[in-house]
Amino acid sequence: MLLLAVFVFTILLVIVAPYERALIALFGVIVMVLVSASYTFGDAFKSVDWNVIMILFGMWMLSGYLSKSGLPQYVVFILSTRVGSYSALLLSIILVAGFITLFVDNVLVILLLGGLAVRVALRAGMDPLVAAMTVGLAANYMGTALLLGDLPPQMLHGIAGAEFLDFIWFRGAPSSLPLLSLSFILTLLTLYPLWFKATRTRMGGDASSTIELEAPKLDKITAFVATFGFIAFIVLASIRPMLGVELGALAVSVATATSVLLELLRYNFKGNSIPAFEDVLRDMEWRVIIFYISLFMLVGGLKAGGVIDEVSRIVASYIERDILLSYTLVYWVTALLSTVVEHDAVILFLLKSLKETGGILGLDPWPHYWAVAWAGTLGSNATIAGAPALYLSLVIAEKARGTRISWIEWLKITIPFTIISLLIHYILSIIVVPYYID
Repeated sequence: MLLLAVFVFTILLVIVAPYERALIALFGVIVMVLVSASYTFGDAFKSVDWNVIMILFGMWMLSGYLSKSGLPQYVVFILSTRVGSYSALLLSIILVAGFITLFVDNVLVILLLGGLAVRVALRAGMDPLVAAMTVGLAANYMGTALLLGDLPPQMLHGIAGAEFLDFIWFRGAPSSLPLLSLSFILTLLTLYPLWFKATRTRMGGDASSTIELEAPKLDKITAFVATFGFIAFIVLASIRPMLGVELGALAVSVATATSVLLELLRYNFKGNSIPAFEDVLRDMEWRVIIFYISLFMLVGGLKAGGVIDEVSRIVASYIERDILLSYTLVYWVTALLSTVVEHDAVILFLLKSLKETGGILGLDPWPHYWAVAWAGTLGSNATIAGAPALYLSLVIAEKARGTRISWIEWLKITIPFTIISLLIHYILSIIVVPYYID
């Protein structure tokens, strides 16, 4: 109970305290070790899934080169030359943000495209809050669609053993990528008219106005090499079971090879604009990596203290052998928790608990694994507590408006999006869930 109290208090501080969340989480680990008679610093270190951390590290190295190449902005520029209105251009930016997040961290996507969407909105006389928040929602949405983009799918790999191709096709049925892509597009189509109807009168702009963007600077060498690195990793990840190599080792190896090649090109070809390796490292989200490591350590403390075992027994008493009923229960409970608690913490805790529950009941936990990953991601879009990346979108919008934005105003955007996306994805997923039982 003491370890659970430390965990809950730490997560609450992460949500409400105006301090760096990585520092709060790391301090929580120290407190947890000090108050526990059985959980040591050595145990905390061993509780970290270093394979997952190495996947994140390798992907963020590749993402850093891709973002510095200017390729995402150039894709948006090309789209702007093909579409004829602000509404169509913003929808294009939202779609690009969502699908780039398959490979690039959502914070980077918001930094790259959130500011661009706001500038487009201001030029059209439209509300920058809608532009910034919708890009943030899209970036958070699609990170779980593939193994590369965000922590939840990588936790599925580390805890449950999900491989790259499992996110496309799993046990004879469509899986995360096709289902999330479809629910994402259907959610956008449902809310698209509402967003522009609400903002046209507020800002006096016109969603049908034509917007022209300036051509961004594109470093073709960096863009080509970084893209090739992503493709190489995807190919290697898809055949990883045959290679018998940890996915983290593949990620770091491909990222290192990409970095070495770009460094050689940078030094041997004068006048190029290839970013330096130290610049890529400097711009990486080291605070996020520290936070994720601390999160594994905090949940490791709960495991050592028997909290996860106890929760697993409680969950087992409620999960029936009716797969659709138990899937529904896990899906909506996870979604509710993720609206107010940082979703990575919720997903990590529940995945470990469900693994124990599956052992207790002798049931296949895979349908529930998917429920936690999907509902945890989609539910977190409701608030900046569930998805802290959305806070960056809010900051970008406030800077554009030049004033503080009330929580009621941004909740009017995030809550409908979250409810509709959860409902649409739930309906789609219950069609395929029976196929996931081994």
